[in-house]
Amino acid sequence: MPKEEVRRDLLIHLMQGDGHSPLGTSLSELTLRDVRNQWFTAASRLPESPASAITAARALLETTCKTILQELCESPDRSGDLGKFYKLTRIQLAIGHTRGVSQAVHQIINGLTQVVEGTAAISNAAGDRHGLAEGERITELSIANLCVHAAGSVALFLTRAYKGMLRGPNETR
Repeated sequence: MPKEEVRRDLLIHLMQGDGHSPLGTSLSELTLRDVRNQWFTAASRLPESPASAITAARALLETTCKTILQELCESPDRSGDLGKFYKLTRIQLAIGHTRGVSQAVHQIINGLTQVVEGTAAISNAAGDRHGLAEGERITELSIANLCVHAAGSVALFLTRAYKGMLRGPNETR
């Protein structure tokens, strides 16, 4: 049997060959530490390649949603539509469906949808995963920075909500 490191490398190559992000291997068991590490990886790309940072931010959101859905035995579709993944994740986690939540909380939760959809749109237009159209580039480092950190906040929120759901309402941590 191959060593753990060899098996992990083989899994990454297999995933890449199937068109999946190798980010998924590090988030195959969702932890706050892994989400923070992937957020840091996306942020570290900002100075050299804002497009790559945006792509990493989108991958973080997509992989977080897919991992939660898979761990809940819910099959996400293969459309690649980040908005659909996020919506299904929200439904499974019952985010925004709690009665007695204030209007302000509803507003901020609905704002997360805008972050996800905006990140997906910017990634499609100016990320580096599909190749850029002639002359189309993200030149505003501030916009790339916003995408990365907003996506990281959403991924962290989803992870905390998921972990909280697993623990149950009476357990604290």
